[in-house]
Amino acid sequence: MNCASCGTSNPPGARFCANPGCGAYLSWSGQAPAEERQPQTALRPQAGGKTGMRMELDATDLTAEPGTGAQSRATVHNTGTRVERFALTVTGTAARWAAVDPGELTVYPGDAATATITFTPPRSPAGPAGTWDFVVAAASMVSGGLRDDVPGRLTIGRFHALKAVLSPAASRGGVRTRHSLMLENQGNAPEDLRLAATDAENELRIGLPAQVRLDPGKAAVSVEVGAAPATFGMPKRVPFTVVVTPAGQPPVTAEGTRIVTPRFGRWPLVVAPVLVIALVAGVLALTRSSTGPPATAGAGSTAAPDGGSDTTAPDGGSDTTAPEEATNGNSAAPGEGAKPTPKATVKKTPKPVTPPAYVAGKGELTGGVAEVAVRNLASSARIFLTPDLTAITMAGTTIGDDRPRTGGNFPAAALRVTGREKSSFRVGPVTGDSPDGLRFSYLVVDRQRGTLGGLPYEAGSARIGTGQQRVQVSGIETATPDSVIILTVRDGGQAVRIDDKEQGGFIASTLDASAATSEVAFDYLVVDPAGDGKGQVKAAAGLARTVPGNVGVAAPRLEHDVIGLRSAVLLTPDATSYRDDTGLYASALTDVCVLSQGDGFAEVEPFYTRRPFVKIPYDWLVVT
Repeated sequence: MNCASCGTSNPPGARFCANPGCGAYLSWSGQAPAEERQPQTALRPQAGGKTGMRMELDATDLTAEPGTGAQSRATVHNTGTRVERFALTVTGTAARWAAVDPGELTVYPGDAATATITFTPPRSPAGPAGTWDFVVAAASMVSGGLRDDVPGRLTIGRFHALKAVLSPAASRGGVRTRHSLMLENQGNAPEDLRLAATDAENELRIGLPAQVRLDPGKAAVSVEVGAAPATFGMPKRVPFTVVVTPAGQPPVTAEGTRIVTPRFGRWPLVVAPVLVIALVAGVLALTRSSTGPPATAGAGSTAAPDGGSDTTAPDGGSDTTAPEEATNGNSAAPGEGAKPTPKATVKKTPKPVTPPAYVAGKGELTGGVAEVAVRNLASSARIFLTPDLTAITMAGTTIGDDRPRTGGNFPAAALRVTGREKSSFRVGPVTGDSPDGLRFSYLVVDRQRGTLGGLPYEAGSARIGTGQQRVQVSGIETATPDSVIILTVRDGGQAVRIDDKEQGGFIASTLDASAATSEVAFDYLVVDPAGDGKGQVKAAAGLARTVPGNVGVAAPRLEHDVIGLRSAVLLTPDATSYRDDTGLYASALTDVCVLSQGDGFAEVEPFYTRRPFVKIPYDWLVVT
C-alpha cells in the first residue's frame, strides 16, 4: 500500500507510513468497514501529514420547556490524514444549561464522530424565558490551531408560578390598619398583576394599587384596611380577600381578617347599669330622709314644749358633762356644754409593690447594637433573645456575601446579651456583624421560679468550658423529657442548642457541634408547656420543625391564638429528636429565627449559607 502523503510503499495491513519522516495514517482500503473500527486511544506521534476538519449541528434553533431538555447532535469530520482527538465546548449565554456527552472525540482520517449537546433549563427563575445564544466548538488536542465552531439559539418557554400571602393575616384596630401583601413570582418571566379586594359584608374600605409589575422574586405591596367602628360593643371579625390576577392566568387569592374594635369597647355597657342603679338608690335614700319622722331624742333628755331640747337632767345635773369632769365630780357651768373629744388619726401603711415576674417585648438593632430599658433590672435576672426579621423582610433588604441569611436572602444574626445596667441591657451579635434594622424578641425573667402567663418555669445559668462541646445541666426540679427549654448566650462566641432532655435536667451543646474555643456562658429557661390551668392564658410553648430544602419558598407557620404582632417569640434549636441518629446528632445545626409575624401566627426559618438538607427541630415559647 502506497502512502498518499509521501508515496512510500508499505506492507499490507500497515496503519501508519513506514517512512520515518512521514508517519501519516494510511487509508482503510481493503480493511474492515468504518463502523466496525475501534477508536485509537493512544495516538502514535505523527510527523507531517495533512490536517483538516469540519463540524455540523443537526439543529441550531432549539426550544426547551423549563424543567425539560432540548438536544442537538454535533458531528465532527476528520478531513485530514492524521488521527485527531477533539475537545468539544459550549459557550454563549445558554452555556450555563448545556452538557456535552462525550466531551472528547477521537476521529480517524476520513471518518466522523458524534456528540450530544443537551440544554436543560430549570423550572425556576434561574431559567428565564427568552432566546439565548450559544456556540458549539470542537478543537483538536493533537494539531494546534485546528478547530471549528457552529452557532445556535435556544428558546426557553415561559411558566407561571405565583404566591400571595397577607402579613399579618389578621389585624386589630378601630378606623384604619395596615397589612402587607407578600407576593412571590416563582416563574421565569415578569408578571403584570391586577389587584382587587373584597369583603363579603361590604363593611371595609380596602386601599391597594390597582396594578403592579412583579419580576421573578419577592415583593411587598402595602394594603390599608379601613372600617367604621361601632361606638360600643364587642370587637367584630370581618374576613376579606385580596385577588391577584396575572395577565391571561387564573387569579390567586390571599385571605385576611380585620378585627374591628369599637370606639369605647363594651365597658360602658357594663358600667352604665351600675351607675343607674347607684343613682336610683341615692335618690330613694334622700327621699326617705326628707319625709320620714323626726329623730328621737337621746337617752336622759326630754323634748321641751317649745320644740327645743331640755338639757337639764332630772337630778339637776347635766348629761353633757365631759367624762373627765364627771369622774372628778365637776359639772359644766349652766348653759355651757363640754367639747367633744377629737378622733385619733390612723395612718395607713401602703402595701409594697411587687415587681412583675417577667417582662417581654420587641427591640431593634441600630448600628448593630440595641439598648433595651427595663426598670429595676436585677443582676440575677435572666434574659432570652430571638431574632425577628419581620422589619427587614418588609423592607426587602438582601445580602450577597457569606454571612448567615434566610431563604429569602434576608440577613440574620444570632444574638446575645452584651452588657447590662441597673435599668437596661444591651444586645449584639454572637459573632460577626449584625444587619441594621434587625428586630428581636426579648424576655426578662426576674425570679428563679414562677409562671409565665400560666406556664410554670424554672430559670438558671450554665457554662460550656473551653475545649468542651456539651454540658449536662442537672438539679432542675421541674425538668422532664417533655419540657420546653429556651437558651440564650451571655458570654462567648458560639451559639448553643439543646441535645437531650431528661428528668431533672438537660444536655446543652454548641450549635455547630464543635469544641468551644472559649468558655460559653448561657441562661436557660425550662417551661412546662402543659401549664397549671390557672389564670389568664398569656403564653404558649411547644416543639416544632422547619421544612428541609424549602427555605425561602414556603416558611412553615407556627400558629397559636396567643401570638400577636408584638408578642415575644423565643426559639432554640433542639437536636433531641436526632439522638437515635448519630450522624445527625453529632452534626452541626443552624440557628432559627422569626421570618414574619402577625395575629395568630409566626413564620420560622433557619439561617443558612447553603440550603439545609434536614429539618431543624426547635423549642418555641410565645409570651404576650
